Amino acid sequence: MNSYLQIILNGIPSSNKASGKGTVVALTAAMPQEGVSYVTQSFAVELARRTGKRTLIADADNLQKVDMFHHNRVAKFCPPTDVPNLHVLSPDDEIEEAESIQYLQIRNRKSELEQGLENLQTLRFVFDYVLLDCSDLKTSDAAAMFAPSVDGVVVVVEAERTRKEQVRNALNAIETANGNLLGCVLNKRRYSIPQWIYSRL
Repeated sequence: MNSYLQIILNGIPSSNKASGKGTVVALTAAMPQEGVSYVTQSFAVELARRTGKRTLIADADNLQKVDMFHHNRVAKFCPPTDVPNLHVLSPDDEIEEAESIQYLQIRNRKSELEQGLENLQTLRFVFDYVLLDCSDLKTSDAAAMFAPSVDGVVVVVEAERTRKEQVRNALNAIETANGNLLGCVLNKRRYSIPQWIYSRL
């Protein structure tokens, strides 16, 4: 996990550190069921614990269904968890009906993507790290749409399941969208050699 965390920490633009803005990293996969949500949560917990910085887990779909036009509304949608410094964007069933994207579109004439991008800008000034949990690139274009506006994209790959061509297509999709590809995370890797031996290599 430490080496994977370095992917995120090393990919932080120096301009963010100087401006005081938080870092937004999107996580996605080439195919469904790759474990993106699990990896996102694991990363977020470790970031919050190891850095002591305010960290948020945000589902990309939920991010587009709320309106956080002002900082004081962030607490309403991003309550703290039991892990110190870790917050999570409220799931769909906790979002008030009046805050649905259909209502927002009528009121503001904004698309879901526009709403999500505006929310990200607000969250940058509240949290040090925002980990955006995106659906896989095969079933959703959310990761590709957010890619140009986040600081980096991580692609989750399930070991011994995802084919090279599928991974290559996912990486190409991020690069085509002008995203900053930070790297891949190999999920569910099986160790044929005991971990204690790997640690001595």
